[in-house]
Amino acid sequence: MDSMTFAPISLSLLDAKGSVVQNWPLTEKKTYRLGRANTNDIILDNTWVSRQHAMLQIEENGTVNAIDMGSANGTMVNGHRIYAPTPLRSGDLIQIGSKSTLTFLQDYCIIPPTNTTDDEEQTVAFMTKTKVTVLICDIRRFTSLSERIGDQKISDIIKTWSKQTDSLVQKYGGRVDKFIGDAVMALWVDNANPSQNVNQALTCALQIAAMTTKLGEKTGDLPWPLTIGAAINTGEAVIGNIGVDGNRDHTVIGDAVNVAFRLEGITSTLGKDLLLGNETASVLNPKLLSTYFVPCEYQVKGKDIPVIAHGCSFDQLRQYLNQQKKTTQ
Repeated sequence: MDSMTFAPISLSLLDAKGSVVQNWPLTEKKTYRLGRANTNDIILDNTWVSRQHAMLQIEENGTVNAIDMGSANGTMVNGHRIYAPTPLRSGDLIQIGSKSTLTFLQDYCIIPPTNTTDDEEQTVAFMTKTKVTVLICDIRRFTSLSERIGDQKISDIIKTWSKQTDSLVQKYGGRVDKFIGDAVMALWVDNANPSQNVNQALTCALQIAAMTTKLGEKTGDLPWPLTIGAAINTGEAVIGNIGVDGNRDHTVIGDAVNVAFRLEGITSTLGKDLLLGNETASVLNPKLLSTYFVPCEYQVKGKDIPVIAHGCSFDQLRQYLNQQKKTTQ
């Protein structure tokens, strides 16, 4: 008798009344990506869904994990926001971006065969927890701008902006984890020197802001200046490759990432260009921090306890960096 038993697994999209409107069998691969972009395995055409929103990973023992991919509006399992890989049970409800609800079904678990060969797909096991500094930059009023200037012009702006943003992130020692439409998520990973990571991220944010303004001026005929909002947060995250050979996805997940997205989302509401998470701010010069940044407690969506953050304008950030440079010379 074959040592592999088959476990029918599926994911179904529900309407507002709880009726199934679409179903996806999850039987052909080990990983399934969910999001708004056409490159996903499961495409959810909803503006509340990020382009690369979440992932389902099927382990060798049949366990299926739901993983948020640093989405802008979060992933919920049975009403609880997830920040790390979360095992699913049959009947669990998965909410993607608060507007798309799916139900997960699994009849029974897979018993892995004992005679797997090297050329069969194997789940990649490289995952590690480390401290990261996360920078999120987002073009403000992007949807309204798209409606005003048309698809071709906005596409040209995004193409140029993304290319120049990637160059700036690399210049200041970081790497782009992903572009999400009009936003970028960049990382600095170096446990030996967190202060340097933060300073590089700050300088990079200021340079991206300046580049964005110049791009808007160069483009011309825009209804308003092209600007960004930004947030930087530092903390532990799970980083690595999830997936199978030939279809691996590099991902960074965790509370540090989600808080960074949440903070960037409220910069405009609070009248700030940049918000820093508390751990990010803790490595800065205390005297300069109190001079150029305003500390506040913000109730971030998905968090029970208010998040302590520090806000400033890009002009104040420029002054901070100039003064910091003088104190270190």
